[in-house]
Amino acid sequence: MTNRDRIYLVQDDENLSTFQYDKDLPSLPLPKLKDTMERYFQSLKPFGNNKELNEVQKRIADFQNGIGKDLHFELEKRSKIRKNWLEGWWEDYAYHLLRIPLYPYTVMGMPFLFEAVSVPETHKDSLRVLARVSYYSLQFWDIIRREKLRPASTNNGEVKYSSKLFRHFFSTVRLPGEEQDKIISYFLPVSEGEGPHNGIVLARGRIFKFDCLNEDKSLLTPQQLLNIFEIIRARVDSDDLGDCVPVLTADNRTNWAKNRDYLHELSSENVEIIKEIEKSILTVTFDDHEPSDYSEVCTFSLAGDFHSKWCDKTSGILFFRNGRMGGVGEHSAYDGTISITYDIFVSLSLLEFPEPNWDERPGLLPQLEELHFVLDDHIKSEIERMMKDCEERKNDILVSFDVFHKFGKEYLKTVRIHPDAFFQTILQLVYYKLHNEFAPTYETALMRHYYNGRTETLRSCTTKVTEFIKSAVNIKSTKMEIFEKLKIACEHHMWLMEEARKGNGIDRHLFGLWCIAYEKGIDIPDFYSDPMYLKSGGGGNFVLSTSTLGYTACLGYVAPMVIDGYGVFYSFTNESMQVATSVYSSSKKTSAKKFNDMLFDTFTEIKEIIDEIIPSISKL
Repeated sequence: MTNRDRIYLVQDDENLSTFQYDKDLPSLPLPKLKDTMERYFQSLKPFGNNKELNEVQKRIADFQNGIGKDLHFELEKRSKIRKNWLEGWWEDYAYHLLRIPLYPYTVMGMPFLFEAVSVPETHKDSLRVLARVSYYSLQFWDIIRREKLRPASTNNGEVKYSSKLFRHFFSTVRLPGEEQDKIISYFLPVSEGEGPHNGIVLARGRIFKFDCLNEDKSLLTPQQLLNIFEIIRARVDSDDLGDCVPVLTADNRTNWAKNRDYLHELSSENVEIIKEIEKSILTVTFDDHEPSDYSEVCTFSLAGDFHSKWCDKTSGILFFRNGRMGGVGEHSAYDGTISITYDIFVSLSLLEFPEPNWDERPGLLPQLEELHFVLDDHIKSEIERMMKDCEERKNDILVSFDVFHKFGKEYLKTVRIHPDAFFQTILQLVYYKLHNEFAPTYETALMRHYYNGRTETLRSCTTKVTEFIKSAVNIKSTKMEIFEKLKIACEHHMWLMEEARKGNGIDRHLFGLWCIAYEKGIDIPDFYSDPMYLKSGGGGNFVLSTSTLGYTACLGYVAPMVIDGYGVFYSFTNESMQVATSVYSSSKKTSAKKFNDMLFDTFTEIKEIIDEIIPSISKL
């Protein structure tokens, strides 16, 4: 049995199914307001002087004993009738009220690291690799719909995780609304009926549709997919750009909602075409860019050929002309752990299954149909407007993807420092070195062990971390002092992470109180515009937006939360660390490449201190 199948597939002798754990997971805890307010005050300490902290403490007390108390009472009532008091709010109010375009500002990107699995990334082999990736993507869809994807758990099944978000990976869209978007999913497990099974390829402003199943309901083979992709490539390369309707989906959400409705009103054919795209299980974009490295793969994945991206789709494959590839995901539909599960599945498939015999006849091909919208002068002018708009914003987000090779998870284990805590502590030191200030830092805490759970915020810039930073940049500090403060900061970080995962966070509770006020038409409390709230990262103002993606080479990323901020996303292997850092090109303060270079230099510096101190400790 391959590692892929052992890890991901439910075996015949196992009484398991993909969504088996979901309905019985424990309710999302609701913290006491007093406890949240105390944790919140502690999180402010790195960002205020004594006077500011004394003043904000009074404002916190006023909130806690006044409007905050009333809002929390309402939140408690909600938590008694809902297993997850946050469910729905997170998607609707953290994402779906936003009117900005999805690309490149909110979408998740992910480079396919074919070099790590010894797959060539060349123009010559490109369509064959795309056929294999598409085939394994269809296998992943088939495994989920048959509920044979192993439900995630740890500690021999003691801690179980929700699989609900996998329902939003295929055949799902973020539907635009003039005021608010929503998620619409056409995906169905076999146990609930027959769902859609068509594929869509978008290339040079044109759209092609085909069935992903043969007449006997088997998946298309890699050879069949290759033949389809070869036909599409030949067609689009021999002609000019198509009508480029997909570029409309890259508009701000209100404009796109209006244009989508307009397309519907123009023709019933447009209604059917949009539905076919939105229901598709496989969505592939042929992008004419030729990224020279993984950093450019990351950058082009968020921008690139907007005329051939249907931005509402919750997942998609980006196929660049020179053979490099990336993936994209719509963040309100699911979190990065879902994308990474898919990425690892595809990577292991490429690594462990032999390349198909491409000389084998592909067999009967499904009908390949090009979809043509009915357009008028208004929509054509809108397309022209959006082509210009996308050209102007194509370089708004820059990403630097780099790999640190000097050590990884195994070394950190030998010195008894948790890899994630180490990374979080050092990246904040790096920010301080570059900007001479502390950064409010967001790290994702996984909450899928609760009913329909998603994430919590870990505010990882703590007084323990700032004490370490002050020691590390002080030329008078001894190496032993630096090491000891590093250990304290890392241990405190892991305690905070454990507390957050128990439901004892800060920001989701504060968000829930805001939602109560918003839904009941109550004036949003001044608490949420307090300078210290914003300065500490509240309201989406975290300067460092970060997440660990686990212990493989696979990695994803999003744009920073603020213009002068960084998005820092990372993963570990035994001997390396992978880092994708994103910045806004308009920022005169940040540089992704400079940040990663400083990060790697600092990793080396701190390792030298650890290597010198550890032997001396062992002799005591």
